[in-house]
Amino acid sequence: MTDPLQVYAQNLTAWLLDLNSSALRAHPDDPTKVFAVKKDGSYAALNLMPFAAQPKPVTAQTLFSQVTTVADLIDAYHQARKAMPFESNMANLIGRVDPYASQFLSRLMSNAQQLISDSDAVLMSEWLQDYDVYVAVKSIESLLNSKADLAVLRLARAKGWQVHFDHLAIRCGSASDRAAEQVADMLIKEHEYMPSQLVDEKFYQFPEGWNAYPLYKILENGQVIRLFIDQSDGQHPKQIIQHWNRVYGFTAHHLAMRVSQRVEGCQQAIPLKELMMAMQTAGVDLLAPTGDYTHGLLEQVFTQPEKNTNIPSHVKSDLQAIDAELQRVIENGKLLELVSRMELPNDMRKAFFALYGLDTEKVMQHVSAPVFHYFLPAQAAHVIKTSVA
Repeated sequence: MTDPLQVYAQNLTAWLLDLNSSALRAHPDDPTKVFAVKKDGSYAALNLMPFAAQPKPVTAQTLFSQVTTVADLIDAYHQARKAMPFESNMANLIGRVDPYASQFLSRLMSNAQQLISDSDAVLMSEWLQDYDVYVAVKSIESLLNSKADLAVLRLARAKGWQVHFDHLAIRCGSASDRAAEQVADMLIKEHEYMPSQLVDEKFYQFPEGWNAYPLYKILENGQVIRLFIDQSDGQHPKQIIQHWNRVYGFTAHHLAMRVSQRVEGCQQAIPLKELMMAMQTAGVDLLAPTGDYTHGLLEQVFTQPEKNTNIPSHVKSDLQAIDAELQRVIENGKLLELVSRMELPNDMRKAFFALYGLDTEKVMQHVSAPVFHYFLPAQAAHVIKTSVA
């Protein structure tokens, strides 16, 4: 029997190569992949096969649909945390996290009244209610821990753009505790996430001493969710992820957001350069962009890390004993990742949603349907390098 995912991917690959024949190359052995040529002449393979999944409920909608004030938002956050199992329910992992992590989160929530307005709370909740409880909880923590994150929502409101959740990266500790494996298992069992069916998308190992598990989900409203569950390797005591986990718990290392707009009935991605210019005008400092060699299939840029100078002295002393530089980089609390992914044309968009039994006319019109859905190892590695520089 012909695999519908493969048929779709082959059609998409043919369309893309016809569109970008001068920039992309056909893969000689796989009609569902294209090659992007880097500046050094090397090739990056991009797999256009959609991930296999069944649509899941939009579990955040009920909790966040009635928010009108900051207090409502914080209350919805706490209700969401209680509604489903989280890492905080995993005693063997939480025992590795310093008590400061709870204080850090409590301070974010208590400071919200001074840092954001009721209209900001409504803006955030209107965006979050289209996703699941896990994304809503982690995104609120991220939004309240970064002026840049909220700036994207404000900017989109002013320009009439639409903001899309792209992914969250959750820092989980060390492979010596199987931290990422345990969190990934919890997300699969309790929150209905799925590992990719593609072999090279199930697990990433990076030479810098860390590894990660990508997970995916599509919701009944057509929203696609990606998670990147990362940890330090067991034999790399200086690698930063395990120390971030100790200080900040299982909060997101970064939230990644995309922006698009409707033009003559079609969804079009806001090019990364245009988004960068708008964010810089809004006073947000950005780092060096990556992914230009993909010609819009996956381009990204990171903001300057949010600094946290309130690390407890006992943690700093412990870090000093491991490596003097850790005392400095541990203050890089989190980043925002701005992403641009090329959107599908309308005919391919309909074909994509049909793969999951979703009627394009019924799913929300502002839902994003990008050409390329996955991560790229070189760009994923760049994230950690950027945030400890």
